[in-house]
Amino acid sequence: MQQKPSVIATGDFLYFAPAGKAFIIPGAGIVSATAKPDPTDPIWTTYALGSVKKPSTDKVTSKEAKIKSPMPGTGIIVDKQILRTDHELVMTAEMNEISRLALAGFYKSALIEGEDTAFHPLGGTGSIEGWLKRQRYDAGNGLYIVDDWYVDMNVTDIGVGENNIINPKFEFTWLYSPLAGSAI
Repeated sequence: MQQKPSVIATGDFLYFAPAGKAFIIPGAGIVSATAKPDPTDPIWTTYALGSVKKPSTDKVTSKEAKIKSPMPGTGIIVDKQILRTDHELVMTAEMNEISRLALAGFYKSALIEGEDTAFHPLGGTGSIEGWLKRQRYDAGNGLYIVDDWYVDMNVTDIGVGENNIINPKFEFTWLYSPLAGSAI
C-alpha cells in the first residue's frame, strides 16, 4: 500500500450487487444500504460489469457557503470562512463488454436475469441501486485501494468504440450507507 506520495499507474476491476437480491455470505440477507454481501459471496460475479476499458474517474462536487466579515477600520467585507456542504461523489467508468446489467441500466428496464431471453425498455424503475466494489491495482499488480460504495447506477451511453466494440459508460453516484467505505 502507498506510504508516501508517488506516481501510481492503475487498473480497476468493478463488481456489483443489486439492491433487493439475496446473498448468502456472511449469512442470508437481502442487499440494501444496511446489508452488504461478503467479498466472497457469489452475487458479486452474478451481475458482472465486465472489464474496465479506462481507469474510472471520481469527481466530488460541493456547494460552498461563504461566511463574510468586515475588515476592521476599512469598511470592506471579505471572506472569513468557506463551508463546503451538500457533497456529491460520482464515479464514471467505460467498460469493454456489454452485459445484462449495462442493458438494464441504459434501457431503464428491470434487471435482466441469466435465464431471461427478452427485456422491456423503460419497464423498470429507471434506477438501479446496489453495492459497487471497486478494486484498484497498481502497475505491479498490488492491491492499491478497495471501495465498497452503496450507489445509484446509471448507464449513460452504449457507444461503439475502437474495433466495433460496444463500450457502455457507467455512472455511479454514491449514496449514504453506514457500511460504505474505502480501504488502502
